[in-house]
Amino acid sequence: HKAGALHDAWMLPTGNILYADGAVTEVTPEKQVVFQFKSKVSKGGGAYGCQRLADGKTLVAENSTGRILEVDPDGRIAFALQLQPAKEGSHNNLRIARKLGNGNYLACLKGAKILREVTPEGKTVLEIKTPNITFAAFRTPANTTYVSTLNHITEYDASGNKVWEFAATDVPGVTIRNMTGMHLLPDGNVAVGCYAAYKGGGGHALFEVTREKKMAWRFSNPRMGSSLMAIQVLDKDGKPLPDACLR
Repeated sequence: HKAGALHDAWMLPTGNILYADGAVTEVTPEKQVVFQFKSKVSKGGGAYGCQRLADGKTLVAENSTGRILEVDPDGRIAFALQLQPAKEGSHNNLRIARKLGNGNYLACLKGAKILREVTPEGKTVLEIKTPNITFAAFRTPANTTYVSTLNHITEYDASGNKVWEFAATDVPGVTIRNMTGMHLLPDGNVAVGCYAAYKGGGGHALFEVTREKKMAWRFSNPRMGSSLMAIQVLDKDGKPLPDACLR
């Protein structure tokens, strides 16, 4: 199924794929589009993050405006939250966003280099300044937060203190560039997708790293595509893993 530069993608329990490549689209295995939301402001790239919510709505991280949206199955905006800082039409407002179990939102404010948890009313309850652009984040059942910032994947506790980190230079002899998408697996390993993985030579577009910072596997194939930003590990039959999908 042809798509643009995919920043976020999910295999849903139905087998459909929900993805964000400027628009947010849901497509069936037969390549039938059953949902799509396109931002009215296209300058800046539209929307780069998405998440199917428990009530059937779809969260949209709209980079072009710096808004978090909840969109109903008919494509109508049911909720909108304007984030700051944001400049309409900028390419650097917002990457991945996630709605949390407590009803708040995690927002990756790319250009500001900030990970922020905000309430639906827009109140900030957690803010972490990151060392590089903030691309993706998710919250674990242990109330820690993983954040990817190209050169690092970092886990923070509820107070924003660093409790674990994997740097692109942590595996000797292995070239890693631009870590973006993440999937925390049941055994504690993290699967990672990389943007522009082979620029400058070498590199790996996908890999899995252990808590001890060892490579479980790594995948390199420049002909397949250099930017495999979104990653979701499936089972041997190509189905979503039975556990909660932390990505």
